[in-house]
Amino acid sequence: MTWEDELVVPFREPLAPGTLMQRGLYRLGEVVGEGSFSITYAARQRPGKLAVAIKEFFPQGCWREDFKIMPGAPYTPEEFGRGVQAFLQEGTFLERFNHPGIVRLLGMFQAHGTAYLVEELLSGVTLGEGLRSAGAMPVERVMEAVRQVGEALIEVHEKGLLHTDLKPDNLFITGEGRYVILDFGTARTYGEHAPWTGVAAVSPGYSPLEQYQKDQRLTPAADVYALAATVYHLLQGYPPPDSRERSRGAHLIPLANSTATIERALSEALQLHPLRRTPSIGQFLDQLGSPRHGYPIPTAWIEPFQLRAERTAHLGATSMLVLDSPHQLVYSGGRDGRLCGHTWPELKPHISQQAHRGPVSALAVSPDGRYLASGGLDGSIKLWSTTERADCHWLVASGPAVRALRFHPSQDFLVAALADGSCRLLSANLSRDFTFLCQQGSLHALEVHPAGKVLATGGEKGRVHLWELESGSLNGSLAVAGLVRALRFNHDGSGLLVSSGNSSVGLWDVESRREVRSFFGHRSEIWDACFSCDQTMIITTSADHSLYGYRADSGRLLMCTEVNQGLTGTICADPEQRLLGAGGGDGHLRVFAY
Repeated sequence: MTWEDELVVPFREPLAPGTLMQRGLYRLGEVVGEGSFSITYAARQRPGKLAVAIKEFFPQGCWREDFKIMPGAPYTPEEFGRGVQAFLQEGTFLERFNHPGIVRLLGMFQAHGTAYLVEELLSGVTLGEGLRSAGAMPVERVMEAVRQVGEALIEVHEKGLLHTDLKPDNLFITGEGRYVILDFGTARTYGEHAPWTGVAAVSPGYSPLEQYQKDQRLTPAADVYALAATVYHLLQGYPPPDSRERSRGAHLIPLANSTATIERALSEALQLHPLRRTPSIGQFLDQLGSPRHGYPIPTAWIEPFQLRAERTAHLGATSMLVLDSPHQLVYSGGRDGRLCGHTWPELKPHISQQAHRGPVSALAVSPDGRYLASGGLDGSIKLWSTTERADCHWLVASGPAVRALRFHPSQDFLVAALADGSCRLLSANLSRDFTFLCQQGSLHALEVHPAGKVLATGGEKGRVHLWELESGSLNGSLAVAGLVRALRFNHDGSGLLVSSGNSSVGLWDVESRREVRSFFGHRSEIWDACFSCDQTMIITTSADHSLYGYRADSGRLLMCTEVNQGLTGTICADPEQRLLGAGGGDGHLRVFAY
């Protein structure tokens, strides 16, 4: 053979670090992985430079020309187009899941003649890499791996899908000990044939015999075989003989590192005929003696918030909470109409006085900590001096119920959201006081952009409106689910956290007006949400009496604490340290570390 006869494989040129995609929503970093059909990049996403992984459909044999992917042998343009659709199908499969054992899809789009999947960026190694560097795994670790992976597979099968490509290279172990299933590129629904003939549908050593047979419709027993073959490899250090070789007489070598229970379970799960094989993942786990915990569960990588201080503040619910960072004080308002102040974070009493005739429904502290504003369901608004306890100025004596209060960053005026759907701008000397209607129906939340030019409002109508503060004109809207309970901008104002009337919280990119992340898991509606001090975590509280803490980049649950004393309403995070204040339906104040 001469060199002219050799197959020349085009070089797959990755996109350069710093490349912007989707109008700047994503900025690519370095390549972190390459496979036969894709290149994976580390990337940053607005808002807040969230870390993500972006997987580009780029099969071997194709090349890049002026950013665009060009089909090359063995792919015709038609086959490449089918491959793009199959790649997007992988994304639609992943969209169904929010399980810790399944890589989470965060978005998908098409550009440069191909398709892209945005996924959580994992830190760790595949089990295949671990086997190649360290050899076989101890039995205890293998049993933990198969338990976690098995529970994730049960979720996959319950959604009517089969993975069909389980093997050590498609299983990932993160730094916190979470096992994650990767690569749903060959996943299919029950009874479906392979969706695209260009995708390799078998992995020798792990695929069952029926997966090699043309027109064979697969069942969950196919994934049982692949998982059992993976367990064999993890324990033995090398995979079992391929199922085709076994059908011709090749034998499994007995495991050197195992137990009689595991041997029996693997023998049943590695039967060549699917009707003789263990039929389900759940039965395979039971045969292994691996207890199933179910999901959601408290796990090794989900930690509780640590209670640091607690004090009774009000008779009835503590409905409002605000932190005065400059003076290290926390103020609370209650359904008893009282305004209380405590030292932060020790919660030693500082002040306690009657503030309004009815429940306190809104609190705000000025950026320099000199002034505190309070509002009541009776419509009154008061301005308090935090340095002179007796100094109180009535801004409004009565009117529609006050739902929220915020100081402008300049401290020149105060913004109030009212139950009649209007916003009112007030100043201490009443030199600037005007009202504009935001919506029909009650407002429940407002937030002022850190730059001071934009006001966000939300209420009963399932929309968040963005207003130009100087003119009162509408600048844009976000369509959200249900009643808006709370709004929080991040530090630079690029992101807006929206707590709506369902059991999830959305993080929105302000520039593009797109929801870029959803945080869910609560069993009841969300009451409040905030950013952690370093903006890497989203903390939520709900009517289900629990605190949740999520990774901002991936949306994964990191922390969870059940509070049975009636914790419902309001939270605030210390901007400098990992401390959180929470107000309870039992009238308590609590400080948690996270």
